[in-house]
Amino acid sequence: MILIHPPTSLLKMIQYYIMESTFSQIAFIKNLLRFSPRQLKGETMAAEFIKKTLREYDIAWKEQKFTTFIPETKKAILLADGQRISCQACCYVSGKIEGKDSLLSSLIPSRFFLEKPNINFNPECPKTISCSNFYFAPALAIPRGEVPRVLRAQKVNGLVSVKKVKHSAVNILVGNTKNPRTLCFAPYDSINMGAIDNASGVATVMDAILSRPDTLTNTLYVFSANEELSYDKPTYWGHGFRVFEQRFLGIMQRARKIVVIDSLGNGPTHITQDNNLQYLSFPIKNIKSLRSKVFAMFGDFHHLMSVYHSDADILEGLEQKYLKEATKKLSALC
Repeated sequence: MILIHPPTSLLKMIQYYIMESTFSQIAFIKNLLRFSPRQLKGETMAAEFIKKTLREYDIAWKEQKFTTFIPETKKAILLADGQRISCQACCYVSGKIEGKDSLLSSLIPSRFFLEKPNINFNPECPKTISCSNFYFAPALAIPRGEVPRVLRAQKVNGLVSVKKVKHSAVNILVGNTKNPRTLCFAPYDSINMGAIDNASGVATVMDAILSRPDTLTNTLYVFSANEELSYDKPTYWGHGFRVFEQRFLGIMQRARKIVVIDSLGNGPTHITQDNNLQYLSFPIKNIKSLRSKVFAMFGDFHHLMSVYHSDADILEGLEQKYLKEATKKLSALC
């Protein structure tokens, strides 16, 4: 654990209050999207941008550095009767996909097809490729509109080449790291663009920090890395959360509330303790014992699925009024 920036003086705090009025969630998100997809180098650049923003407002932070492994696509090809089908790899291993018998909806939980080669599509996403799930078998995601071509084809062949890449990641910790009453997590990596998922959550946490610096006394805000992809099996997402859990389980157990901020700004803000959403948004090892204090904070889930993990998850899907609403609701929890 490394202390990066010294505490602010009273004069600095006064200057900070003046500067805070200049912070724009939309502008912050727009800048964060420059590093999309926020995997590997993109994630590292996003982390540097978050730290740069904190530095500009004289906010102290700490780093929890860790090593993880990320799949990097080298080749993704799908042919239907010799004609190319637009596709993206969504898997951790290389290999071939023969035939179309394994064509499936990516909204089916990945655990049911975790080791089965497949071609998948998101039925909720109308225009582009949505990499909803990742698999420990060769897998390709295609646009919903290409499904009829695959079904009509006599011969379907796919080829995927994926490299397992070692990656240095960092959780960025802001606030009370000893005995916080409230813990707030916002992952900053992304698959494809990731404006809603989850630049919106990162911007909301940053806005909460800047608009309510008094909450830093009793709250720990965590900008979490490596939430999307890791080689953890079968639950490949949430690795950065579990790294934090391994080091800070004690403060998680003592905290009154744990809030996971993910995919906001595309509709009214919802806060729930639904068990399924707790698992999807915060798959830590001790979720059962901590469940009573874990809250998932999110926006329009149905709209999210229409752009989920795709290049359609862009700035235009967000509204300032919903982002500000999210900030107010988060601050009320802290």
